Amino acid sequence: MTTTKFMRNLVASTAVVMAFSPLANAGLADDGSAKALLLGSISQELIKATGENSAGIRAGGFAKALIETIAVPSDKTRIVDYPKPATVEHLRITAVVPPKGLEAFPIPVCAEQNNKVVGIWNISAKGEVTVAPWSGLRQSETPTSAACKQFILAARTDINQRMAATQPEAPTPPAPAATTTATVAALRP
Repeated sequence: MTTTKFMRNLVASTAVVMAFSPLANAGLADDGSAKALLLGSISQELIKATGENSAGIRAGGFAKALIETIAVPSDKTRIVDYPKPATVEHLRITAVVPPKGLEAFPIPVCAEQNNKVVGIWNISAKGEVTVAPWSGLRQSETPTSAACKQFILAARTDINQRMAATQPEAPTPPAPAATTTATVAALRP
């Protein structure tokens, strides 16, 4: 066997093994490097958005809460809101976690402080953090409402619609047969 042929076989065999490996589709809950990338990236983004180094500490708590939520699969879309309870003055980070079957879908994240959105991102299953497009409201409607509310509601609606689109439709039951007076009379003894 030539070296070239051997290398082709080796590459092909490795590709097949990796495709069926449990870690081939590993996400944030399973992949240590994805978790590390998430923590580093979200920490940098929050520090950049707020101008406060303390945002890195808040990012660590948020990342832990997010990974714990992802680690327990659910059939429903879930919200991770960190910290609980939140105050207007302190940095609050909220994410929408897609349900089982949509794990590859990006996780929308919004951070707010002082009634204003400071950043909006998507987190990939590989832990990559990218800026999310958003042209909606970027501040609280009232002093007691969350600045991220519109973004989070829109993200949850989008994920739920995608989930509904992947679900097979339930079969429609047949319509009941029309009964007439003649039919009823024929059925009487």
